[in-house]
Amino acid sequence: MLLTGSYRRALDDKLRLAIPKPLRDQLPPDAPLYLTPGLDGCLAIYPQAAFAALADRLAASSPAAREVRDYSRLFFSQATPATPDSQWRLRVPAELIKWAKLTGEAMIVGVRDHLEVWAAERWEEYVAQCDGQYEQLAEAALMLPYAALLRQSQETTAESAPAEEGRRTPR
Repeated sequence: MLLTGSYRRALDDKLRLAIPKPLRDQLPPDAPLYLTPGLDGCLAIYPQAAFAALADRLAASSPAAREVRDYSRLFFSQATPATPDSQWRLRVPAELIKWAKLTGEAMIVGVRDHLEVWAAERWEEYVAQCDGQYEQLAEAALMLPYAALLRQSQETTAESAPAEEGRRTPR
């Protein structure tokens, strides 16, 4: 599953947001959805598999770390299952509307394994802020996995190399 595209939609008076057909077609059929607080002031909509994968990543993190506990508490306490109605509208809880400062127009954005819902004006500000940085962002994002692999390889090599101190070469 790969979620892509961006669509402008209005939040209706019953606090519902309609998921556009091109995005519906990209979602797994009949998969439960979860509405959660997102990063950078948006909301996130996760299909069940992506939500479970995120929960697994958090569980693999150190529960002793204050940030992990705090984030987990805030994230899961505000996450809510969301079932679309027959017209594929999701009711957005008032707390999440407040979190994302949603009023009127919203942007629904596909971000690989989940959707993000932004207040339209915040999305436009975000895009303007990133304007002119696409190449730099792409290089950084695409190099991150390689940098991590390189660092891991260097650490493994250093750990397996014999200690130089006290080592004698045969004569």
